[in-house]
Amino acid sequence: MSVKRPQIMGHRGAPSLAPENTLLGFKTAFQAGALWTETDVSLLGDGTPVIFHDATMDRCTDRSGSIAALSLDDLQRVNANQQHPAAGFQAIPTLAAALDCFADLGMGVNLELKRHDHVPPAALVDAVHPVLSSGPLPKERVLLSSFDFDVLKLARAAFPGWSIAVIAENATSEVFEVAQQIKADALNLWWETLSYDDVQRTRAQGMTVNVWTANEPDKVRSMVDWGVAGFMSDCPQNFRF
Repeated sequence: MSVKRPQIMGHRGAPSLAPENTLLGFKTAFQAGALWTETDVSLLGDGTPVIFHDATMDRCTDRSGSIAALSLDDLQRVNANQQHPAAGFQAIPTLAAALDCFADLGMGVNLELKRHDHVPPAALVDAVHPVLSSGPLPKERVLLSSFDFDVLKLARAAFPGWSIAVIAENATSEVFEVAQQIKADALNLWWETLSYDDVQRTRAQGMTVNVWTANEPDKVRSMVDWGVAGFMSDCPQNFRF
């Protein structure tokens, strides 16, 4: 029996090549062969949904402190490129700008709903919903995902008919229970703790498995035969499964 070729997803774009979670990073990932990317949507203090992973600006920008201190008007003054200085200034993208970028590229997005302490679950889902539902990407090119079970339950109610994934380090009984409750389409699991049995149990329940964050193809190549559907990587340029 032939094995379906897995989907290679850039992890926050292609951080090994370009600044993470920036429009340049997404374009670079696509050029490197990733037809999908995983990325994160967080809320600023004024409720603007933006593409950003951390709760603070310290690691990825030229500022420090909580992203709750930022508003939409600040974005063009904050440099989100601390990893690849030669690439110059890169703004934190709004969710709307990122969706336009994905649509222009013909790229799919695994969009992690990232809830930080300053944001209640409902506020996150309520902010993302109008932008995503009225945006240019068809729902077939979107996978909504989160570690936060409350966010996932609200997202399922807000996005009927859209694909949703539970993110987890381990495929625990609680993870499967939540997945069943929200009628999840996939589990996004950590590659280092993933087992063959985890994949088979997930597939037997009608869901696919995507793994994060795999940067060395030889260490996960056997997972293709297990039936893993997608590989998220900081180095999508190295994956040619």
